[in-house]
Order: sequence, then C-alpha cells, then structure tokens
Amino acid sequence: MVQAKYIPLMPLAAFVQCFWYWEGVILEHSQERLMPTGEPTIVFQLQDDPVRVYDWRDPSRFASFGHSILCGPRSEPFVIDTATQNRVFGIQFRAGGTFPFFRAPGREFENRDVDLELLWRGAARQLREQLLEAGSVKAMFQVAETALMAQMVRPLELHPAVANAARCFSARPHRAKVAAVVESMGMSHRRFLELFGVQIGMTPKSFCRVRRFQRVLGYVNAASVVDWPQLALDCGYYDQAHFIHDFQEFSGFSPTEYSAVKTPHANHVPLT
Repeated sequence: MVQAKYIPLMPLAAFVQCFWYWEGVILEHSQERLMPTGEPTIVFQLQDDPVRVYDWRDPSRFASFGHSILCGPRSEPFVIDTATQNRVFGIQFRAGGTFPFFRAPGREFENRDVDLELLWRGAARQLREQLLEAGSVKAMFQVAETALMAQMVRPLELHPAVANAARCFSARPHRAKVAAVVESMGMSHRRFLELFGVQIGMTPKSFCRVRRFQRVLGYVNAASVVDWPQLALDCGYYDQAHFIHDFQEFSGFSPTEYSAVKTPHANHVPLT
C-alpha cells in the first residue's frame, strides 16, 4: 500500500493544496460516497479501467469517462467505486484553483465532471503516460507539477476581491455575511457575483454553505460524542431543523447516520 502527497511551493501552492498518489489499498466496501468541499480536483486513473462517477441518489447509475477527469467544485455528494481506485493520481486544488489552467469559466464546472482530454486535448493523455513511466512517486509529482504549469492560460492570480472573499468564507463560513464582505470590497454586488462565479465556480452563498458543512464534518470527526444542538449553534445554524436540512442536502445522510459510518477520511463514507 502506498499513500503519498506533495505540497508545491508558492506561487503554485496558492492554487494547489497538494498532488497525491494512492496505490494498492484494498477495501471491503464496493462504493464510497464523497462529500462536497467546494474545491475542484483532477484525477488520473492509472489502471486500464475508465473513471466512473455514480449518482449518489441511485448508485446503480453512473457516467463513464476516459482515464482522467476534472471534478468541478461541488455542493452535492457523488459516489465512486473502490474497485477502480487501486492506483490513482490526483491534483487537489484550492477554491478557484483551476482558474489559471482552463479557459472556460469556473461556473461551467459546478457539480460537473468533465473528461480532461476534452479540455487539455492531447496534454491529458501525455501526462498520464508520463505518470505511468515515472520511476518513483517523487518523479510523478515532479512530472505533474511541470505539466500543470505548462497548461497555464492565465497568470497565477485571482482578482483580489475574490481571493480575499474566498479566504474569509473558508476561515469563517459560519460568521461571514456575503453582503458585508462585498461592501468591504468596494465593488458592486453584481460585479462581485460575476467574478466569484467565473473564478471560484460557485455563488458566494453556496460556497459558504458548503464550507460551513465542512466545518461541521471536522467537529464530528474529532469528537467521540457529539452534542448536536450545540454543534449547530457553534456552526452558525439558526436552529436544529436548519442544521439537519443542510447536512442531509450536502451529504445524503442525517447527522446521526453519518456519525455511525464515519471514517478517518471525513469526506469518504463507505456504502454497503
């Protein structure tokens, strides 16, 4: 079993959380439901199987892609099959992290998966071949970092208002008020919404809700016993009903159902 990750240096680190590699992990369950984070990911399947993404409401239904895929920023869960996850390589972006590397606006990828070959043409296939030929995991990280930089179509920067807002929404999603943040940026609400959608790929409201949900998962996974009413208050929910509604919308589970099946990987829930 091999699990490894590499965190790039600045300025790329402002857009990429990490490159990761996963091999030889044999799991008892056949499918996993993945929680939304509001952050995009690129995944390369290094086995012969195509990448498949399943409908979380009906895991018997799926879309089949090639050997590489861009998973856009999500506000809903999705399902993967574990049988095809025995050797995979990924690029985990920060919020808005794909903006310098694709010509299409980020909002076109919201809650969508796209065959990377359609976006990068031959470059996606070439990168996968280079990953397969690399002599070590370290070499794979170096290959991927070089290839990603070669795909830049814009400078490594977001609009300052978008970058500042995304940091604020991520750090304090339970406290941040979109209107107040926009007012502090000194631009019109309409202009800010347009920029945020193009670069982050979601509306500010949806992004805040997803990041608040992620805050909840962090608390749940760190606690042996959860005081649900107090957790709802601590995370800025008006009442318990509001909390439960959001949790079910983003995860497909009730809070107690999730707690009963949680794993150390907060965003991966095994399905039987």
